[in-house]
Amino acid sequence: MSTRILIVGAGLTGLALASGLRHRGVDPVVVEQAPIITEAGWAIGLGPRHLAALDRLGRTDRGHWPGYQAEKYLMFDARTGLIDKIVNDVPLMFNRSDLQSALLDGVGDLVRTGVRPSAMTDTGDVVEVEFDNGERGTFDAVIGADGINSWTRRHVLGGPDATYTGTSVVRFQAPTPDPALTVTGLAAGGRDATLAYFLMDGGKKIHGVVFLHGTPGNRRDLSPTQLADLFPGISGPLTVLTEVMRTDPVSYFTDINQAVVETWVRNRVAVAGDAAHAMSPVLGQGAGAGFEDAAMLAELLTTPRLPVPLALASYEKLRKPEAQSLQRLSHATSQALGTSTLPGEIFGQVADRPGGVRA
Repeated sequence: MSTRILIVGAGLTGLALASGLRHRGVDPVVVEQAPIITEAGWAIGLGPRHLAALDRLGRTDRGHWPGYQAEKYLMFDARTGLIDKIVNDVPLMFNRSDLQSALLDGVGDLVRTGVRPSAMTDTGDVVEVEFDNGERGTFDAVIGADGINSWTRRHVLGGPDATYTGTSVVRFQAPTPDPALTVTGLAAGGRDATLAYFLMDGGKKIHGVVFLHGTPGNRRDLSPTQLADLFPGISGPLTVLTEVMRTDPVSYFTDINQAVVETWVRNRVAVAGDAAHAMSPVLGQGAGAGFEDAAMLAELLTTPRLPVPLALASYEKLRKPEAQSLQRLSHATSQALGTSTLPGEIFGQVADRPGGVRA
């Protein structure tokens, strides 16, 4: 059994893996380059298979986690206002910062902040790591869970940089103005834009998302009020969202990038989560896929008499096809939302996907 494991990155995947390893009797070392553990409070949806992965990681104590599940998911044609699809099996929505805080509880003593690797050498029998504070360590395995711009992927595995997907996103949050609102919604077919919202914090907070299709940085300077004008045919519950947008809430713009990674593992070093398969957030599957990575890694790395290189190679063999299939679907969906394709035609592929993956 491996007894000395380094996890690079204390995001959702890294903390989930630390939880799973501790649950199986192995305390890893977790390093995080940020001085404090913090995340923006954006919405994250977890479906049945993602919650099952948390169970496998030993995180069954979720009764106090502040998730919220809407009654249904309505998908609209933004040009006509007609409902195109109704999804009754909706994900459990979490505030990202709340989810990270919940995962940190129980493994916080394993995390060292303000530290990152500066050099890494796999000798075959161990991995020798030098950190940017001058310290050194020797590990049986290193897992890079260091996000879309992963140092581990680029400097150790020789993997690619992230590339633009053709879609940018604007996010914002505000108190829910209508307490009777218990459904979430999405509208496609606007002026090269897609509008969606989720409910969080017991339904008291609305999390709005506008996907903007085109070149990097396109319409970066538009305010939420101006973005609302891209959807003149909006109807139903989504009118609540456009009313919120016209109050000009604080918003955050980013270009959406992805990383298509062919090499996940090299002997005793592996990548997981966004470092391995950063994908468009259109389907909301990235965080959940990272939990599935973590669950499999924790199980394989603690399998008796299974050498670390074989454990990691098995992880790549088993997880990469599924994750990359989901990544391709997420990217294709992002591209399709920039056309006249109706949301029901797109998201039906996800709703029908084996294993309970949901948009």
